[in-house]
Amino acid sequence: MRSAIGVLITTALALPVAALAASPAPHKASAAASSGAGVYNYPLITPQGTIDPLTTADVSAMTIVGLSSAQLVDENTSGTLIPQLASSWKVSSNGLQWTFDLRAGAKFDNGKPVTPADVVWTFDQVVAPKSESPALSSFKNILKSVAAGAGNSVVFKLAKKYSDFPYLLTGANTWILPSGTTVSAWIKNPVGAGQFELEKYTPGQGVTYKKNPYYWDASAVKLSGIDVKFYSSTQSELLAFQGGQVDEINGVAPQQVGSTAHRVDVAGWEKFDALVFNVTKAPLDNVKVRQAIAWALNRKQIVSAAYEGQAVSANDYPTFPDYGVQPKGIAQRSQNLSKVKQLLSGVSTPVTFTITTYTGEQTLAQAIQQQLDATGDFKVSIDALSEGAYYAGSNSTTPWLNAPVTITDWADRLPSQLESLLYAKGAAWNASHYANSQLDSLTSQYEGTTNTATRQKLANQIAEIEYTDVPVIIPAFDKLTLILSTKVKGSFTDGQDFNGGFDFRGISVS
Repeated sequence: MRSAIGVLITTALALPVAALAASPAPHKASAAASSGAGVYNYPLITPQGTIDPLTTADVSAMTIVGLSSAQLVDENTSGTLIPQLASSWKVSSNGLQWTFDLRAGAKFDNGKPVTPADVVWTFDQVVAPKSESPALSSFKNILKSVAAGAGNSVVFKLAKKYSDFPYLLTGANTWILPSGTTVSAWIKNPVGAGQFELEKYTPGQGVTYKKNPYYWDASAVKLSGIDVKFYSSTQSELLAFQGGQVDEINGVAPQQVGSTAHRVDVAGWEKFDALVFNVTKAPLDNVKVRQAIAWALNRKQIVSAAYEGQAVSANDYPTFPDYGVQPKGIAQRSQNLSKVKQLLSGVSTPVTFTITTYTGEQTLAQAIQQQLDATGDFKVSIDALSEGAYYAGSNSTTPWLNAPVTITDWADRLPSQLESLLYAKGAAWNASHYANSQLDSLTSQYEGTTNTATRQKLANQIAEIEYTDVPVIIPAFDKLTLILSTKVKGSFTDGQDFNGGFDFRGISVS
Protein backbone atom coordinates (compact mmCIF):
# COMPACT_ATOMS: atom_id res chain seq x y z
CA MET A 1 0.00 0.00 0.00
CA ARG A 2 1.88 3.13 1.18
CA SER A 3 4.92 4.03 3.23
CA ALA A 4 7.74 6.51 3.86
CA ILE A 5 6.01 8.90 6.21
CA GLY A 6 7.28 12.37 5.50
CA VAL A 7 8.94 11.39 2.21
CA LEU A 8 7.71 13.74 -0.50
CA ILE A 9 6.38 12.55 -3.80
CA THR A 10 8.02 14.48 -6.65
CA THR A 11 5.36 13.75 -9.31
CA ALA A 12 5.46 16.06 -12.31
CA LEU A 13 8.26 18.17 -10.87
CA ALA A 14 10.55 15.23 -11.55
CA LEU A 15 9.04 14.18 -14.85
CA PRO A 16 10.91 16.62 -17.11
CA VAL A 17 14.20 15.39 -15.61
CA ALA A 18 13.14 11.75 -15.82
CA ALA A 19 11.11 12.00 -19.00
CA LEU A 20 13.08 9.03 -20.24
CA ALA A 21 12.94 6.52 -17.39
CA ALA A 22 15.69 3.97 -17.37
CA SER A 23 14.93 0.37 -16.62
CA PRO A 24 16.21 -0.46 -13.15
CA ALA A 25 18.32 -3.41 -12.23
CA PRO A 26 16.26 -6.40 -11.09
CA HIS A 27 14.72 -5.94 -7.67
CA LYS A 28 17.20 -6.77 -4.94
CA ALA A 29 15.95 -9.12 -2.25
CA SER A 30 17.34 -8.68 1.24
CA ALA A 31 19.85 -11.20 2.54
CA ALA A 32 17.30 -12.32 5.10
CA ALA A 33 14.70 -12.85 2.41
CA SER A 34 16.93 -14.67 -0.02
CA SER A 35 17.36 -17.70 2.17
CA GLY A 36 13.72 -18.79 2.19
CA ALA A 37 10.78 -19.42 -0.08
CA GLY A 38 7.54 -20.97 1.07
CA VAL A 39 3.86 -20.24 0.51
CA TYR A 40 2.44 -17.00 1.85
CA ASN A 41 -0.94 -17.36 3.57
CA TYR A 42 -2.91 -14.22 2.70
CA PRO A 43 -6.27 -13.25 4.26
CA LEU A 44 -9.01 -11.48 2.30
CA ILE A 45 -12.58 -10.53 3.05
CA THR A 46 -14.80 -12.66 0.82
CA PRO A 47 -15.22 -10.78 -2.47
CA GLN A 48 -18.72 -9.52 -3.14
CA GLY A 49 -18.48 -8.41 -6.76
CA THR A 50 -17.69 -10.01 -10.09
CA ILE A 51 -13.99 -10.72 -10.56
CA ASP A 52 -13.54 -8.88 -13.84
CA PRO A 53 -10.17 -7.15 -14.36
CA LEU A 54 -11.74 -4.19 -16.16
CA THR A 55 -14.79 -3.48 -14.03
CA THR A 56 -14.24 -4.76 -10.50
CA ALA A 57 -14.33 -2.14 -7.72
CA ASP A 58 -14.37 -4.60 -4.81
CA VAL A 59 -11.04 -4.44 -2.97
CA SER A 60 -10.82 -8.20 -2.51
CA ALA A 61 -11.64 -8.85 -6.15
CA MET A 62 -9.00 -6.33 -7.23
CA THR A 63 -6.45 -8.12 -5.06
CA ILE A 64 -7.34 -11.47 -6.64
CA VAL A 65 -6.75 -10.01 -10.09
CA GLY A 66 -3.71 -7.98 -9.08
CA LEU A 67 -1.74 -10.86 -7.59
CA SER A 68 -1.51 -12.44 -11.04
CA SER A 69 -1.43 -9.29 -13.18
CA ALA A 70 0.88 -6.39 -14.00
CA GLN A 71 0.64 -2.82 -15.23
CA LEU A 72 2.95 -0.76 -17.39
CA VAL A 73 4.29 1.09 -14.34
CA ASP A 74 3.88 0.89 -10.58
CA GLU A 75 4.21 3.46 -7.81
CA ASN A 76 6.35 2.63 -4.82
CA THR A 77 5.61 3.61 -1.25
CA SER A 78 7.40 6.96 -1.54
CA GLY A 79 5.41 7.94 -4.60
CA THR A 80 8.12 7.20 -7.18
CA LEU A 81 7.21 5.57 -10.49
CA ILE A 82 8.74 2.12 -10.99
CA PRO A 83 9.01 0.52 -14.46
CA GLN A 84 7.02 -2.70 -14.69
CA LEU A 85 5.90 -4.02 -18.10
CA ALA A 86 7.19 -0.76 -19.55
CA SER A 87 10.93 -0.27 -19.20
CA SER A 88 11.01 3.45 -20.04
CA TRP A 89 8.81 6.34 -21.16
CA LYS A 90 9.13 9.87 -22.49
CA VAL A 91 6.89 12.82 -23.22
CA SER A 92 6.83 14.89 -26.40
CA SER A 93 7.90 18.53 -26.39
CA ASN A 94 4.28 19.71 -26.56
CA GLY A 95 3.25 17.50 -23.63
CA LEU A 96 0.49 15.78 -25.61
CA GLN A 97 2.12 12.44 -26.43
CA TRP A 98 3.63 9.85 -24.11
CA THR A 99 5.62 6.95 -25.53
CA PHE A 100 6.18 3.82 -23.43
CA ASP A 101 8.72 1.20 -24.43
CA LEU A 102 7.68 -2.30 -23.42
CA ARG A 103 10.15 -4.41 -21.50
CA ALA A 104 12.03 -6.85 -23.68
CA GLY A 105 11.05 -10.38 -22.76
CA ALA A 106 7.90 -9.47 -20.82
CA LYS A 107 5.47 -12.39 -20.99
CA PHE A 108 2.09 -13.47 -19.73
CA ASP A 109 1.91 -16.50 -17.47
CA ASN A 110 0.96 -18.67 -20.47
CA GLY A 111 4.37 -17.91 -21.98
CA LYS A 112 3.11 -15.56 -24.70
CA PRO A 113 4.85 -12.18 -25.06
CA VAL A 114 3.27 -8.93 -23.91
CA THR A 115 2.93 -6.89 -27.10
CA PRO A 116 1.89 -3.34 -28.01
CA ALA A 117 -1.32 -4.85 -29.41
CA ASP A 118 -2.18 -6.18 -25.94
CA VAL A 119 -1.65 -2.77 -24.36
CA VAL A 120 -3.68 -1.00 -27.04
CA TRP A 121 -6.52 -3.50 -26.73
CA THR A 122 -6.57 -3.20 -22.92
CA PHE A 123 -6.84 0.58 -22.92
CA ASP A 124 -9.32 0.57 -25.77
CA GLN A 125 -11.61 -1.47 -23.52
CA VAL A 126 -11.06 0.90 -20.58
CA VAL A 127 -12.02 4.03 -22.53
CA ALA A 128 -14.62 2.50 -24.87
CA PRO A 129 -17.85 4.55 -25.17
CA LYS A 130 -19.84 1.94 -23.25
CA SER A 131 -17.05 1.02 -20.85
CA GLU A 132 -18.10 0.19 -17.31
CA SER A 133 -14.53 0.26 -16.05
CA PRO A 134 -13.92 2.41 -12.96
CA ALA A 135 -10.66 3.41 -14.66
CA LEU A 136 -12.62 5.31 -17.31
CA SER A 137 -13.03 8.21 -14.90
CA SER A 138 -9.26 8.61 -14.66
CA PHE A 139 -8.80 8.91 -18.41
CA LYS A 140 -11.98 10.74 -19.44
CA ASN A 141 -11.18 14.01 -21.24
CA ILE A 142 -7.46 13.25 -20.91
CA LEU A 143 -6.65 10.21 -23.06
CA LYS A 144 -7.41 10.74 -26.74
CA SER A 145 -6.06 7.54 -28.28
CA VAL A 146 -3.65 4.62 -27.83
CA ALA A 147 -1.69 3.07 -30.67
CA ALA A 148 1.32 0.87 -31.31
CA GLY A 149 4.46 2.93 -31.94
CA ALA A 150 7.80 2.17 -33.46
CA GLY A 151 9.37 -1.12 -32.46
CA ASN A 152 8.08 -2.40 -29.13
CA SER A 153 6.47 0.85 -28.01
CA VAL A 154 2.98 2.18 -27.28
CA VAL A 155 1.92 5.79 -27.86
CA PHE A 156 -0.68 7.51 -25.69
CA LYS A 157 -2.02 10.70 -27.27
CA LEU A 158 -3.66 13.14 -24.89
CA ALA A 159 -6.48 15.61 -25.41
CA LYS A 160 -4.71 18.06 -23.10
CA LYS A 161 -1.44 18.35 -21.23
CA TYR A 162 -1.33 16.11 -18.18
CA SER A 163 2.11 16.20 -16.65
CA ASP A 164 1.37 13.40 -14.17
CA PHE A 165 -0.05 11.09 -16.86
CA PRO A 166 2.15 8.03 -16.07
CA TYR A 167 0.65 7.92 -12.56
CA LEU A 168 -2.77 7.26 -14.11
CA LEU A 169 -1.40 4.00 -15.48
CA THR A 170 -0.89 2.74 -11.92
CA GLY A 171 -4.60 3.00 -11.11
CA ALA A 172 -7.15 0.27 -10.55
CA ASN A 173 -8.30 -1.75 -13.57
CA THR A 174 -5.25 -0.89 -15.70
CA TRP A 175 -3.71 -4.37 -15.69
CA ILE A 176 -2.50 -5.37 -19.15
CA LEU A 177 -4.55 -8.25 -20.58
CA PRO A 178 -4.00 -10.40 -23.66
CA SER A 179 -5.79 -8.93 -26.65
CA GLY A 180 -9.27 -10.40 -27.04
CA THR A 181 -9.64 -11.59 -23.43
CA THR A 182 -13.23 -12.38 -22.43
CA VAL A 183 -13.00 -10.27 -19.31
CA SER A 184 -16.39 -11.28 -17.89
CA ALA A 185 -15.13 -14.89 -17.76
CA TRP A 186 -11.55 -14.04 -16.82
CA ILE A 187 -11.71 -15.91 -13.50
CA LYS A 188 -12.42 -19.15 -15.44
CA ASN A 189 -9.33 -18.69 -17.61
CA PRO A 190 -7.12 -16.18 -15.79
CA VAL A 191 -4.10 -14.98 -17.74
CA GLY A 192 -1.85 -12.21 -16.46
CA ALA A 193 1.74 -11.00 -16.49
CA GLY A 194 2.22 -10.68 -12.73
CA GLN A 195 4.46 -12.37 -10.20
CA PHE A 196 2.05 -15.26 -9.60
CA GLU A 197 -0.16 -17.47 -11.74
CA LEU A 198 -3.71 -18.05 -10.51
CA GLU A 199 -4.16 -21.81 -10.23
CA LYS A 200 -7.54 -22.27 -8.57
CA TYR A 201 -10.40 -20.03 -7.45
CA THR A 202 -12.92 -21.58 -5.05
CA PRO A 203 -15.91 -19.28 -4.39
CA GLY A 204 -16.41 -18.65 -0.69
CA GLN A 205 -13.12 -20.32 0.25
CA GLY A 206 -10.08 -18.82 -1.42
CA VAL A 207 -7.57 -18.73 -4.24
CA THR A 208 -4.27 -20.50 -4.81
CA TYR A 209 -1.37 -19.09 -6.82
CA LYS A 210 1.99 -20.45 -7.87
CA LYS A 211 5.06 -18.46 -8.82
CA ASN A 212 4.96 -17.31 -12.44
CA PRO A 213 8.20 -18.49 -14.09
CA TYR A 214 7.61 -16.07 -16.99
CA TYR A 215 7.52 -12.95 -14.81
CA TRP A 216 10.19 -10.53 -16.05
CA ASP A 217 11.90 -10.38 -12.64
CA ALA A 218 11.12 -13.94 -11.54
CA SER A 219 14.47 -14.42 -9.80
CA ALA A 220 13.47 -11.82 -7.20
CA VAL A 221 10.22 -13.62 -6.37
CA LYS A 222 11.24 -15.96 -3.54
CA LEU A 223 7.82 -17.36 -2.67
CA SER A 224 6.71 -20.54 -4.37
CA GLY A 225 3.11 -19.38 -4.14
CA ILE A 226 0.33 -17.56 -2.30
CA ASP A 227 -2.64 -19.19 -0.62
CA VAL A 228 -5.49 -16.69 -0.24
CA LYS A 229 -8.09 -17.55 2.38
CA PHE A 230 -11.48 -15.80 2.53
CA TYR A 231 -12.95 -14.47 5.79
CA SER A 232 -16.21 -12.77 6.65
CA SER A 233 -14.76 -9.90 8.68
CA THR A 234 -11.57 -8.28 9.96
CA GLN A 235 -12.25 -9.89 13.31
CA SER A 236 -12.23 -13.36 11.76
CA GLU A 237 -9.00 -12.47 9.94
CA LEU A 238 -7.50 -11.42 13.28
CA LEU A 239 -8.46 -14.70 14.88
CA ALA A 240 -6.88 -16.55 11.96
CA PHE A 241 -3.66 -14.55 12.40
CA GLN A 242 -3.61 -15.28 16.12
CA GLY A 243 -4.14 -18.95 15.30
CA GLY A 244 -1.23 -19.01 12.84
CA GLN A 245 -3.41 -19.70 9.79
CA VAL A 246 -2.42 -16.53 7.92
CA ASP A 247 0.86 -14.62 7.71
CA GLU A 248 -0.43 -11.06 7.96
CA ILE A 249 -3.24 -8.86 9.19
CA ASN A 250 -3.95 -5.23 8.39
CA GLY A 251 -6.76 -2.91 9.35
CA VAL A 252 -6.11 -3.46 13.06
CA ALA A 253 -3.78 -1.80 15.54
CA PRO A 254 -0.69 -3.78 16.64
CA GLN A 255 -1.97 -3.99 20.21
CA GLN A 256 -5.03 -5.90 19.00
CA VAL A 257 -2.99 -9.01 18.16
CA GLY A 258 -2.22 -9.48 21.84
CA SER A 259 0.58 -11.86 22.75
CA THR A 260 0.77 -13.46 19.30
CA ALA A 261 4.34 -13.27 17.99
CA HIS A 262 4.50 -10.66 15.25
CA ARG A 263 6.42 -7.79 13.74
CA VAL A 264 5.18 -4.52 12.27
CA ASP A 265 5.97 -3.41 8.74
CA VAL A 266 4.77 0.18 8.28
CA ALA A 267 3.79 0.68 4.67
CA GLY A 268 2.79 4.34 4.96
CA TRP A 269 -0.32 6.08 3.68
CA GLU A 270 -3.12 3.78 2.70
CA LYS A 271 -6.31 5.78 2.20
CA PHE A 272 -8.74 8.35 3.43
CA ASP A 273 -12.40 7.77 4.20
CA ALA A 274 -14.53 10.48 2.64
CA LEU A 275 -17.77 11.70 4.19
CA VAL A 276 -19.53 12.78 1.00
CA PHE A 277 -22.60 15.04 0.80
CA ASN A 278 -24.96 15.01 -2.15
CA VAL A 279 -25.08 18.79 -2.57
CA THR A 280 -28.26 18.60 -4.66
CA LYS A 281 -30.34 17.28 -1.76
CA ALA A 282 -31.53 19.13 1.33
CA PRO A 283 -30.27 19.79 3.93
CA LEU A 284 -26.79 19.22 2.45
CA ASP A 285 -27.42 21.64 -0.40
CA ASN A 286 -26.76 24.39 2.17
CA VAL A 287 -23.02 25.10 2.26
CA LYS A 288 -23.29 26.45 5.81
CA VAL A 289 -24.68 23.11 6.99
CA ARG A 290 -21.75 21.30 5.38
CA GLN A 291 -19.29 23.72 6.93
CA ALA A 292 -20.96 23.32 10.33
CA ILE A 293 -20.52 19.53 10.14
CA ALA A 294 -16.85 20.00 9.27
CA TRP A 295 -16.29 22.27 12.29
CA ALA A 296 -18.29 19.99 14.62
CA LEU A 297 -15.86 17.10 14.26
CA ASN A 298 -13.06 16.39 16.71
CA ARG A 299 -10.57 14.91 14.32
CA LYS A 300 -8.05 13.85 16.95
CA GLN A 301 -10.75 11.79 18.66
CA ILE A 302 -11.71 10.31 15.29
CA VAL A 303 -8.09 9.27 14.71
CA SER A 304 -8.11 7.54 18.09
CA ALA A 305 -11.59 5.98 17.91
CA ALA A 306 -11.81 4.96 14.25
CA TYR A 307 -8.16 4.44 13.32
CA GLU A 308 -6.61 3.19 16.57
CA GLY A 309 -4.21 6.11 16.35
CA GLN A 310 -2.82 4.87 12.99
CA ALA A 311 -3.77 8.06 11.08
CA VAL A 312 -3.27 11.83 11.04
CA SER A 313 -5.89 14.58 10.94
CA ALA A 314 -6.79 15.83 7.46
CA ASN A 315 -8.28 19.13 6.35
CA ASP A 316 -11.00 18.40 3.77
CA TYR A 317 -8.89 18.45 0.62
CA PRO A 318 -7.40 15.25 -0.90
CA THR A 319 -3.66 15.90 -0.65
CA PHE A 320 -1.91 13.00 1.06
CA PRO A 321 1.03 13.92 3.32
CA ASP A 322 3.54 12.24 0.96
CA TYR A 323 2.71 14.51 -1.98
CA GLY A 324 5.34 17.06 -2.95
CA VAL A 325 3.07 20.11 -3.31
CA GLN A 326 1.22 20.73 -0.04
CA PRO A 327 -1.43 23.50 0.05
CA LYS A 328 -0.41 26.46 2.19
CA GLY A 329 -2.27 29.17 4.08
CA ILE A 330 -5.32 27.09 5.06
CA ALA A 331 -6.14 26.80 8.76
CA GLN A 332 -6.36 23.25 10.08
CA ARG A 333 -9.93 22.51 11.12
CA SER A 334 -10.54 21.36 14.65
CA GLN A 335 -13.76 21.17 16.64
CA ASN A 336 -15.26 24.65 17.12
CA LEU A 337 -18.79 24.46 18.49
CA SER A 338 -19.20 28.24 18.61
CA LYS A 339 -18.59 28.39 14.87
CA VAL A 340 -21.09 25.54 14.42
CA LYS A 341 -23.79 27.57 16.20
CA GLN A 342 -22.94 30.62 14.14
CA LEU A 343 -23.11 28.74 10.83
CA LEU A 344 -26.45 27.13 11.75
CA SER A 345 -28.07 30.41 12.74
CA GLY A 346 -31.35 30.53 10.84
CA VAL A 347 -31.23 26.81 10.04
CA SER A 348 -33.85 24.53 11.58
CA THR A 349 -32.12 22.21 14.03
CA PRO A 350 -31.43 19.46 14.68
CA VAL A 351 -30.24 18.89 11.13
CA THR A 352 -31.26 15.32 10.35
CA PHE A 353 -29.64 12.96 7.87
CA THR A 354 -28.56 9.33 7.39
CA ILE A 355 -25.02 8.17 6.64
CA THR A 356 -25.10 5.29 4.15
CA THR A 357 -21.96 3.19 4.07
CA TYR A 358 -20.78 -0.41 4.33
CA THR A 359 -19.89 -2.44 7.39
CA GLY A 360 -16.15 -1.86 7.01
CA GLU A 361 -16.73 1.87 7.59
CA GLN A 362 -19.19 1.45 10.45
CA THR A 363 -16.72 2.39 13.20
CA LEU A 364 -15.96 5.72 11.54
CA ALA A 365 -19.65 6.34 10.88
CA GLN A 366 -20.43 5.73 14.54
CA ALA A 367 -17.66 8.08 15.69
CA ILE A 368 -19.03 10.83 13.45
CA GLN A 369 -22.59 10.11 14.54
CA GLN A 370 -21.71 10.33 18.23
CA GLN A 371 -19.81 13.58 17.85
CA LEU A 372 -22.51 15.28 15.79
CA ASP A 373 -25.38 14.08 17.96
CA ALA A 374 -23.55 15.30 21.08
CA THR A 375 -23.69 18.90 19.81
CA GLY A 376 -27.49 18.86 19.90
CA ASP A 377 -27.51 20.49 16.46
CA PHE A 378 -27.59 17.25 14.47
CA LYS A 379 -29.48 13.98 14.50
CA VAL A 380 -27.64 11.31 12.54
CA SER A 381 -28.60 7.72 11.71
CA ILE A 382 -26.52 5.06 9.99
CA ASP A 383 -27.44 2.61 7.25
CA ALA A 384 -24.55 0.11 7.11
CA LEU A 385 -24.85 -2.21 4.10
CA SER A 386 -22.71 -5.14 3.07
CA GLU A 387 -19.87 -4.03 0.81
CA GLY A 388 -21.49 -5.81 -2.12
CA ALA A 389 -24.81 -4.05 -1.60
CA TYR A 390 -23.13 -0.67 -1.13
CA TYR A 391 -21.40 -0.84 -4.51
CA ALA A 392 -24.14 -2.77 -6.34
CA GLY A 393 -26.01 -1.39 -9.32
CA SER A 394 -25.25 1.09 -12.08
CA ASN A 395 -23.80 4.54 -11.50
CA SER A 396 -27.31 5.96 -11.45
CA THR A 397 -28.63 3.50 -8.85
CA THR A 398 -25.73 2.33 -6.67
CA PRO A 399 -25.98 3.54 -3.04
CA TRP A 400 -22.40 4.78 -2.86
CA LEU A 401 -22.99 7.34 -5.62
CA ASN A 402 -26.59 8.31 -4.93
CA ALA A 403 -27.42 8.25 -1.21
CA PRO A 404 -27.60 11.76 0.35
CA VAL A 405 -24.62 11.14 2.66
CA THR A 406 -22.05 8.37 2.25
CA ILE A 407 -18.69 7.23 3.58
CA THR A 408 -16.36 5.69 1.00
CA ASP A 409 -12.65 4.89 1.19
CA TRP A 410 -10.23 6.28 -1.39
CA ALA A 411 -6.69 4.99 -1.96
CA ASP A 412 -3.62 7.24 -1.95
CA ARG A 413 -3.63 8.86 -5.39
CA LEU A 414 -2.52 12.15 -6.94
CA PRO A 415 -4.55 15.12 -5.63
CA SER A 416 -5.57 16.17 -9.12
CA GLN A 417 -6.62 12.61 -9.94
CA LEU A 418 -8.77 12.47 -6.82
CA GLU A 419 -10.17 15.89 -7.72
CA SER A 420 -11.11 14.62 -11.18
CA LEU A 421 -12.90 11.64 -9.62
CA LEU A 422 -14.46 13.21 -6.52
CA TYR A 423 -15.18 16.81 -7.53
CA ALA A 424 -15.22 17.23 -11.31
CA LYS A 425 -18.54 18.05 -12.94
CA GLY A 426 -20.13 14.91 -14.34
CA ALA A 427 -17.36 12.58 -13.13
CA ALA A 428 -18.62 9.02 -12.85
CA TRP A 429 -17.52 8.77 -9.20
CA ASN A 430 -18.66 12.24 -8.13
CA ALA A 431 -21.01 11.06 -5.38
CA SER A 432 -21.48 14.64 -4.15
CA HIS A 433 -22.91 15.72 -7.55
CA TYR A 434 -20.85 18.85 -6.96
CA ALA A 435 -19.88 21.11 -9.85
CA ASN A 436 -17.53 24.09 -9.84
CA SER A 437 -16.18 25.27 -13.19
CA GLN A 438 -13.44 27.31 -11.50
CA LEU A 439 -12.18 24.23 -9.64
CA ASP A 440 -12.19 22.17 -12.83
CA SER A 441 -10.27 24.91 -14.64
CA LEU A 442 -7.68 25.26 -11.88
CA THR A 443 -7.15 21.49 -11.78
CA SER A 444 -6.64 21.44 -15.55
CA GLN A 445 -4.11 24.28 -15.27
CA TYR A 446 -2.32 22.45 -12.47
CA GLU A 447 -1.81 19.32 -14.54
CA GLY A 448 -0.75 21.33 -17.57
CA THR A 449 2.27 22.98 -15.96
CA THR A 450 5.53 21.89 -14.39
CA ASN A 451 6.47 25.34 -13.05
CA THR A 452 7.06 25.00 -9.30
CA ALA A 453 5.69 28.38 -8.25
CA THR A 454 2.65 28.07 -10.49
CA ARG A 455 1.82 24.61 -9.19
CA GLN A 456 2.06 25.83 -5.59
CA LYS A 457 -0.26 28.77 -6.27
CA LEU A 458 -2.78 26.56 -8.05
CA ALA A 459 -2.64 23.92 -5.29
CA ASN A 460 -3.47 26.61 -2.73
CA GLN A 461 -6.45 27.84 -4.76
CA ILE A 462 -7.79 24.35 -5.41
CA ALA A 463 -7.60 23.35 -1.75
CA GLU A 464 -9.23 26.61 -0.63
CA ILE A 465 -12.28 25.94 -2.82
CA GLU A 466 -12.63 22.36 -1.57
CA TYR A 467 -12.16 23.51 2.02
CA THR A 468 -14.77 26.28 1.66
CA ASP A 469 -17.44 24.48 -0.37
CA VAL A 470 -16.87 21.21 1.56
CA PRO A 471 -18.79 18.77 -0.66
CA VAL A 472 -16.49 16.17 0.93
CA ILE A 473 -15.15 15.95 4.47
CA ILE A 474 -11.79 14.18 4.76
CA PRO A 475 -11.23 13.75 8.50
CA ALA A 476 -7.98 11.76 8.43
CA PHE A 477 -5.31 10.14 6.30
CA ASP A 478 -4.99 6.49 7.26
CA LYS A 479 -1.61 4.81 7.56
CA LEU A 480 -1.22 1.20 6.52
CA THR A 481 0.43 -0.91 9.17
CA LEU A 482 1.05 -4.48 8.11
CA ILE A 483 1.28 -6.86 11.03
CA LEU A 484 3.33 -9.83 9.91
CA SER A 485 4.07 -13.23 11.30
CA THR A 486 7.64 -13.57 12.48
CA LYS A 487 7.96 -16.28 9.83
CA VAL A 488 7.76 -13.58 7.15
CA LYS A 489 11.13 -12.19 6.08
CA GLY A 490 11.64 -9.02 4.05
CA SER A 491 9.65 -5.79 3.71
CA PHE A 492 6.93 -4.74 1.30
CA THR A 493 8.86 -1.91 -0.28
CA ASP A 494 6.36 -1.36 -3.10
CA GLY A 495 3.07 -1.88 -1.33
CA GLN A 496 0.24 -4.34 -1.37
CA ASP A 497 -2.32 -2.71 -3.62
CA PHE A 498 -3.07 -2.05 -7.28
CA ASN A 499 -0.83 0.99 -7.79
CA GLY A 500 2.03 -0.73 -5.95
CA GLY A 501 1.69 -3.78 -8.16
CA PHE A 502 0.96 -6.24 -5.31
CA ASP A 503 4.71 -6.61 -5.11
CA PHE A 504 6.02 -9.62 -3.15
CA ARG A 505 9.56 -9.50 -4.49
CA GLY A 506 12.06 -10.12 -1.70
CA ILE A 507 9.45 -11.68 0.61
CA SER A 508 9.86 -15.19 1.94
CA VAL A 509 8.28 -17.38 4.61
CA SER A 510 10.69 -19.39 6.73
